[in-house]
Order: sequence, then structure tokens, then C-alpha cells
Amino acid sequence: MQFKSESGNQVVDYYEVKDWRNKVSNLTRLKVVTYKGKTVENEAINVFDMAEEIDILLDMNYAVTCNTKRPAQYMSSRTIEEVAQSRTKF
Repeated sequence: MQFKSESGNQVVDYYEVKDWRNKVSNLTRLKVVTYKGKTVENEAINVFDMAEEIDILLDMNYAVTCNTKRPAQYMSSRTIEEVAQSRTKF
């Protein structure tokens, strides 16, 4: 899922993540923030935190520019597990 600011300078992407065994996590996403084409943030995020951030982005008039399923990105199993356990409900 991708969101773009009104000015078009900032883009926020959320990707599914998978471990080296290709197991996709349903509780962890990779958040990538770019500003004028340069990556400024790249972090694992819990899906519940992502949902709250999406509400904030929409309130700030960010446009949904890509709402299709995008390829899952590789991440260490340990990171996926830690982020998934960081929050258990919305």
C-alpha cells in the first residue's frame, strides 16, 4: 500500500514481510518513507500501529496511490517476531 502527500514530495509505503522460509507475517509490515525520492525511514511496524498511521495519513490528505498487493520483502525471523509481539490488539 502506498500513500503520497499532497505536494508529492513524501511517499509512505507499507509492504508485507517474509522470513527466509518465505513465511509471510500477518502481524508485521515494512514501512518505507521517502522524501523527494530518497529513503528517510525504513522500519518494521506492527499492523495495528500501521492501521493507526494510515488513519493519520488520510486525515493529513495523503492520497492512496497504490492499493494492490505488493511483493513481500525479506526480513529476519527475529525482527518479525519481536514486532509482531509488540502489540496484540487494535
